Amino acid sequence: MWKRSGHYENYRDDMFFADEFDEVEERSMSVKPMNCPSHCLLFGGKAHSYRDLPRRIADFGRLHRYERSGVVTGLTRVRTFSQDDAHIFCTPEQIETEITALFDFIFEIYRLFGFEDIKFYLSTRPENAMGDPEVWRHAEEVLQRCLESREDLEFTIKPGDGAFYGPKIDFDVHDALGRAWQLATIQLDFQMPERFELTYVDSDGSEKRPVMIHRAILGSLERFYGVMLEHFGGDLPPWIAPEQARVLPITDAVNDYAEKVAAELTKRGLRADVDRRSEKLGYKIRDGETTKVPYLLVVGQREADDGTVSLRLRHRRDEGVLPLDEVVDRIVNAVETRSLKL
Repeated sequence: MWKRSGHYENYRDDMFFADEFDEVEERSMSVKPMNCPSHCLLFGGKAHSYRDLPRRIADFGRLHRYERSGVVTGLTRVRTFSQDDAHIFCTPEQIETEITALFDFIFEIYRLFGFEDIKFYLSTRPENAMGDPEVWRHAEEVLQRCLESREDLEFTIKPGDGAFYGPKIDFDVHDALGRAWQLATIQLDFQMPERFELTYVDSDGSEKRPVMIHRAILGSLERFYGVMLEHFGGDLPPWIAPEQARVLPITDAVNDYAEKVAAELTKRGLRADVDRRSEKLGYKIRDGETTKVPYLLVVGQREADDGTVSLRLRHRRDEGVLPLDEVVDRIVNAVETRSLKL
C-alpha cells in the first residue's frame, strides 16, 4: 500500500520501521505515519455514484513519524501524535465549493482561540513530485483561484514547497510571543486517486476519477495544545479551563453553603470545586490565581445569610458581592458563547 501511494519512495526516511528491510523477501513493517492511503482503500472499498460525492472521511488515529532528535521539543514537535485529519473525495466541479467551506471552517475555529494574525501560503510543485506536470499546473491554478476569490486575504507563494502528491495551502498562526506555527493545511491531490484507481460513476454513466482534498485544521493536536498554552500564557478562556470556578469559604462554618454554591455551578454544567482547606483566605486566593482558575467565589457568613457570593476574576480585583444566580448565569454565558473574556 505504501509503495502504491508513493510514500515509501518519497517519505521512507521519516517512517518508523519495526524490522529491518528484507531485500530478498521485499517485506517490511512500519507504523502508520499518515492516513491518506488507508482512506483511499476505504473509498475504493465500494462503488460510488456522483450523487454520493463529496465523501468525507475524518480520522483522529495515532500516527508515528521519525523526527530527528535535534528537532524534537516539548509538545510542539513529537514522534507520535494525533491529527485532526480528513480527506474529501469529490468531483472536479466540487473542489472550489469544498475549499471555500474549509476556509470558513478554519476561520471559525481560529476565532474561537483568538488567533487573528494568520499568514497564508500557496506551496507549488516540488522536485520529487509524482504525476503529470500539466495536472500539477491545473491543481495549482485551482488553489490560487480559491485564494484570490477571498477579497480580504493576501497570500505568499512558496515555489517547490508542495507535498509530493499535490500543491497545498498552509495557514500559519502567530502566538502571543509573535512566533509563527503552521497548523491548518489544505492539499489538492490528483495523484493518489489515480494510483489507487479510485472511480465514481458520473451522470452520463461513465467512470471518472475523484479528486482528493487532504485537510487538517488544528494539525497535530499535541502541537496545537503547546501553541495554545503559550498563546494564552496558561490563562485559558473559561470554556476550556480545566477548573472553571472555585468556591473559597472564609471559615469552616460556611462550608455547607460553599458546597451548595459549588452544587449550583455543577448543576449548570460547570467544572467547579470547593477549597475546603483550613487556610487563610489570602492563601486560598493566591493558590487560585497560581492555578489560573478563571472565577473565584468567596463566601463568608454574610454571603451565606444573603444567598450571595463575592466574585473575583482571574488577575483582577474583587467584583463585589453579587447574587449567586447572577454569578452562575454570568459564568454559564461566558462558557456557552465561547468567550475569550471573563
